[in-house]
Amino acid sequence: MNHLLELESLVIGYKKQIYPEINATVNKGEVIALIGPNGIGKSTLLKSICGIQKFRKGSVLVMNKKLSEYREGELASVTAYLPSQSPRTKHLSLFDMVSTGCYRRSDWLGRISNREKQLVVSTLSKVGLSELSHRDSSQLSDGEFQRAAIARSLVQESSLILMDEPTAFLDIENKIIVSRLLKEISSEGKSIIFSTHDLQHASKICSKFWIMGYQGFIEGTPEVLKEKRAFEKIFKDSSIIFDDRLFTFV
Repeated sequence: MNHLLELESLVIGYKKQIYPEINATVNKGEVIALIGPNGIGKSTLLKSICGIQKFRKGSVLVMNKKLSEYREGELASVTAYLPSQSPRTKHLSLFDMVSTGCYRRSDWLGRISNREKQLVVSTLSKVGLSELSHRDSSQLSDGEFQRAAIARSLVQESSLILMDEPTAFLDIENKIIVSRLLKEISSEGKSIIFSTHDLQHASKICSKFWIMGYQGFIEGTPEVLKEKRAFEKIFKDSSIIFDDRLFTFV
C-alpha cells in the first residue's frame, strides 16, 4: 500500500537526540492526533516531517519521495505547517493574509492569478470568514485568526497539513468550530496531523493516535490503543490513570 507519509526509523533532534526511533504512516484522508507530555518532542516531530527542522537518523517519505529529494519550495506543494501561534501582522487584510498561501504560485512580482483569488474567496467561505475578508487580520479574535491560518494552509493546496496544538488557546465554541472544519477538510481527501493535550476532543474526530510516551512511540486507532493500555504509558508518574470510559486522564 502506498502511504501519503512514511516515517522509517526516524530519530528527531538536530545537535542531539530528542526522541528515539519513530515508525509511522499516514494515509489519504486520515486525521491523526499526536499526544505526549510537554517537552517530549511533538513540535520537533511536526517540524521534522515538513522539512523545517533537520533530523538525526531515519527517513521521512512524503508521497513515496524522501524530503531530501524535494527541490527548495517544492515541499510546500505537499505539506503545510501551522505553528501553535501564528504571528500577526498589522495592517494586513484577512484576504491578503490568506493569499500568502498562494505565494509559490505567484508571478515574479508576487501577484496571484484570478484563479488564485477565487480560491482564496472560496476558502474564506469554507472557514466561515467571507464577511471579514477586508478586515485587518491582526484584529481578528483568536478563533477567527486560527480559522484564517487554516484557510492559508488550504490555499497552499497541500495534501498533508501539520498543526501544532490548533485548539490550545480557543474557547469551547471555537474548539468545536475548528474540529468540525478539520473533519470536513479530511473528508475532502486531505490528511491532518495535529498535536493536542485534549484526548476527549481528539477522540471524536481522529481515526488514529500517535503517542510519544516515555516508553516509546506507538500508533493505532483509539480502540486498539485502549486495549493495549498504551495511554497509561505516556507519563512517568504512575499515579496518573487513564479512564477509558471518559477517554481522559484522572
